[in-house]
Amino acid sequence: MRLHRFFCPEPVGNRTELSIRSSALVNQLRRVFRLKIGEEIVIFDGSGSDYKAAIARFDGADCVVLEHLSSSPSRYMPKQKIYLAAALIKKDHFELVAEKATELGVTDIVPIMAERSEKKALNQERLQKIVTEASEQSGRGDVPRLHDIMSLTECLIELKNTNQSLREIVFHPDETPWQPSDKPSGDESVAVFIGPEGGWSDDELALFHKNGVILKSLGSQILRAETAVIAALTVVILGQK
Repeated sequence: MRLHRFFCPEPVGNRTELSIRSSALVNQLRRVFRLKIGEEIVIFDGSGSDYKAAIARFDGADCVVLEHLSSSPSRYMPKQKIYLAAALIKKDHFELVAEKATELGVTDIVPIMAERSEKKALNQERLQKIVTEASEQSGRGDVPRLHDIMSLTECLIELKNTNQSLREIVFHPDETPWQPSDKPSGDESVAVFIGPEGGWSDDELALFHKNGVILKSLGSQILRAETAVIAALTVVILGQK
């Protein structure tokens, strides 16, 4: 039987007993999954390891004490920094973008306020919950960092200041087709830019060119923004065409 898996907001290390203060985790254990004392779960803390543990006791509504039983490597841990810089899109489609990007292995999600973005805000707390749960479900050993909303200019500056050896790629249907040989090397940091429903504006495309961002195409067809995210990350991370 597969054990339920949860993110632990603090380092586990070699401790034999863990006292975790998290009302969200306690609520999941007691009310969502209705787990009892003695039942086993798996937790991970972002270090790349999964820890099997048994529920020893609950201390009120915001604390659970676990008995650490064993540890093993997480199913997946990113080997490189992979940024998804995605323009805000309408309705709740950005939540789908964040969920699938997490499953595919991005390390950072940067919401971009593009010129043609119809949506102007995000529920950051809800979005953080979605990426955490996607990490729990997918078996990855960490949770992506969710950045605050930025303009495209702010994002390009932030990325350049953070990582000097970063390959930046924007996908646009009018550009040269992506080839498997374009895939970054295993340890090379990469940033993938995906535009809004109406696409990047001429000024934004000019900004990409000015900053030396690589422009590639996923094909001649016009993809919805959320579809483009999945397709782009698949070819960049997995190397498939």
